Amino acid sequence: MQPPSTGAGAMSRLLPLLLLSSSLFALTTNADERGLLQFYDCPSNTNYTRGSAFQANLIALLSFLPAAVAASSGFAENITGSAPDQAYGLAQCRADLNASDCRACLDGSARDMTAMCPGQKSAMLIYDGCLLRHSNASFSGVVDTSAWVCMCNTQNMTQPEEFSSRLGALMGNLTAKAAYASPQMFAAGETSLTPFVNIFGMAQCTRDLDDDDCNRCLTRAVASIPSCCDRKQGGRVIYRTCSVRYEVYPFYNAHAAEAAMSPAPTPGGGPVNGSDHSGPGSNGSSRTVTTALLVSIPVAVGLLVLLLVSACLCKRNRKPRKHVPVASNMHSDAEEMRSSESLLYDLSTLRAATDNFSEENKLGEGGFGPVYKGTLQNGQDIAVKRLSATSQQGQVEMKNEVFLLAKLQHRNLVRLLGCCIEEHERLLVYEFLTNNSLDKILFGAAFRQP
Repeated sequence: MQPPSTGAGAMSRLLPLLLLSSSLFALTTNADERGLLQFYDCPSNTNYTRGSAFQANLIALLSFLPAAVAASSGFAENITGSAPDQAYGLAQCRADLNASDCRACLDGSARDMTAMCPGQKSAMLIYDGCLLRHSNASFSGVVDTSAWVCMCNTQNMTQPEEFSSRLGALMGNLTAKAAYASPQMFAAGETSLTPFVNIFGMAQCTRDLDDDDCNRCLTRAVASIPSCCDRKQGGRVIYRTCSVRYEVYPFYNAHAAEAAMSPAPTPGGGPVNGSDHSGPGSNGSSRTVTTALLVSIPVAVGLLVLLLVSACLCKRNRKPRKHVPVASNMHSDAEEMRSSESLLYDLSTLRAATDNFSEENKLGEGGFGPVYKGTLQNGQDIAVKRLSATSQQGQVEMKNEVFLLAKLQHRNLVRLLGCCIEEHERLLVYEFLTNNSLDKILFGAAFRQP
């Protein structure tokens, strides 16, 4: 189906603010971009009189709608005043917006309406995430494709035939979901084009339409894509009562979109169709409740038994803790402290010894970090193990372990000389051995030569 005419007369009434370039087609998942005005429509040539009853009704209407939409499920329509000065209005947010983002999108919309269409009895503003419309005549439930706007991504499709085929299938599916399966007349989804590229699509109607009118509006919008955005990898078609969009990147809130497409819960847990099944006809509901109980009770009992068994096993396998006696001699403690302090190396000393941990001095790397050869100022050769940032050992625990290992002396053990804990570094200093016993201790099974 060919799109409607967009001649000079129509364009004078329907003014797109911009044709989106690729830079403006970046992700629109933040509230700032949702408030971007896409186009405004001033279809009426009839102005209202300043200070008239219609103007008063319109002001009241435009102040009511944004708050009403944010407080509801994202849609509101209202009639203010009495004939012949009634003001009819409708406001709606994209179904994947939460209440705060919806309100942020509509904030200032009444002011924009006055600026874009001053004195007009009928006008419409469409933002990226919401819309606002008013008129002096009722338009509720009337599908309107008489005026439209098309915006396209400047980038071309990489596989035009396959892209068009996948896009058509996706948008056809979203059209059916929005019209007949979504309580908010909204659908969003994606399809795979290549292992690395997906096509994302969205379709939405104003919720004053019935299902068939929504389907008719969206079908026409989808049919306009080839002539509007031929071979482009992104674009949108917007009518007064519906819109469609597709991109090669996610531009909607997937989690919120999924929730918006889910069937609305029935108030009070009653049946969806609203029929009274409290009498003999309630066998279906009774069977459902019985089945739920039969499934949930054994599961709960099983979990309880499992917890009890686990607790018993843990208690049985728990080993008694050994209490290490603590010396109370203050003189001994002081001597031990002085001895412990001598095990601490300055970071600058170790950097100088290893040539700032250069690759030339790297001996290898184990599961906990690399090991470097170094030479202290007194000529002593050392091996410095540099613990990786992923090590979970705390500084206090590391110090205690170093002090303990430094006291252990055995001919089959490599002697630990000390450690360094400065800035973000955790370093262990060992005596350097020329044979492979150092490799076994420092690297273990994870050793690899650089």
